[in-house]
Amino acid sequence: MIRTVPLLLALSLALAACQSSSVPMAPPDIDAAGRQFAPPPPGMAAVYFFNPASESPVLNVRANGREIGRLGTQTWMRAEFAPGTHTFHCWGPRTTNAVTIAVSPGEVRFIDVQMLPGQFVCTIRETDPGTGRAAVQAGGRAMQY
Repeated sequence: MIRTVPLLLALSLALAACQSSSVPMAPPDIDAAGRQFAPPPPGMAAVYFFNPASESPVLNVRANGREIGRLGTQTWMRAEFAPGTHTFHCWGPRTTNAVTIAVSPGEVRFIDVQMLPGQFVCTIRETDPGTGRAAVQAGGRAMQY
């Protein structure tokens, strides 16, 4: 009995860690559509938000003060925006951070959102298309609000 207590405790902690980074996932057809990196609708820009980390708490993503979804480990979302300047926020346990970017019609942009173990603040930053596309292909599409 004494040996099983540490084992049960370790398993409980591992399960809690897995659950803390999971989010509801989009259906396979919506996931597949987003992986095609189609141009946005006319007059709009598309922004992919992705969390490439293999360990991370769930991070909420806001655009211009409106929550658009939650990212777990190795997940992504796509949203369309009108041309102009937009402020995107990440927030998680006891942390928030922001990045402001200007988007133009027809653009497809990529934003890395993550909080690695040992960090106290989530990071949110624009990345190049090659890095963004690779992260989307490696991850799964999270449900959006």
